[in-house]
Amino acid sequence: MNKLIVAFSLCFALFGSIQTVFAADTVIANGKLTAKFSSWGKPSLEGDWKIVTSEGKQFIELADNFKAKKGPDVKVFLSPKSTAALTGENASDGSVFIKLISDFEGKARIEIPANIDVSQYKSLIFHCEEYSKLWGYSPL
Repeated sequence: MNKLIVAFSLCFALFGSIQTVFAADTVIANGKLTAKFSSWGKPSLEGDWKIVTSEGKQFIELADNFKAKKGPDVKVFLSPKSTAALTGENASDGSVFIKLISDFEGKARIEIPANIDVSQYKSLIFHCEEYSKLWGYSPL
């Protein structure tokens, strides 16, 4: 009887491991951030990113090489405009606000609101609305 319980326990443990493998994040998009300006010889923005789905939610994941110039009102947006059409003056026009940035360096996971269809947007942007300064962007 004990051998049977151990065998069932191993099967359940193995099944749980298999489920974990299949429940991995799905990458929707990824890229590299491009700085729009530099200050004191340092770019305003750099690093890799990806958009993933995990357990029915979508997230923007910033890689450990993410760095942004600190600013008072730097926000993440998804924009319907191409990166070529973006300026500090029009960056938030038609864009959907995702989050105000508080950590300017390193890995981060930012949840995208459930009602946002990422496929309707062309760019991931970092923008200081207060001073109309476009930190940078990446095409989706």
